[in-house]
Amino acid sequence: MADLLTAKEVKSYLGIDYEDTAVSAQLERMINTADQYLCGSVGDNYPRDDSRAKEAALIIISDLYENRGLQTLSGNTRRLVEDMILQIRLELRRKE
Repeated sequence: MADLLTAKEVKSYLGIDYEDTAVSAQLERMINTADQYLCGSVGDNYPRDDSRAKEAALIIISDLYENRGLQTLSGNTRRLVEDMILQIRLELRRKE
């Protein structure tokens, strides 16, 4: 299975031009989160090389990254989190 995005692609999209272990770990986690979000939304075999999937993932990652330390979540981030929770619930029900 091809990777959805590389850390280098995400850093370029976010305008991050330095190497930092903590930031790299956050970005890897966010890449995995975006991938799982798309799996829940589209299906496990969604086309990871499709430019629309990559752009959607970059938008998700950008929102998560830009709002990571806020006390109050943005409306978009709140909807993303609610969607992720709903996806997890539905996937668990399918397995039962």
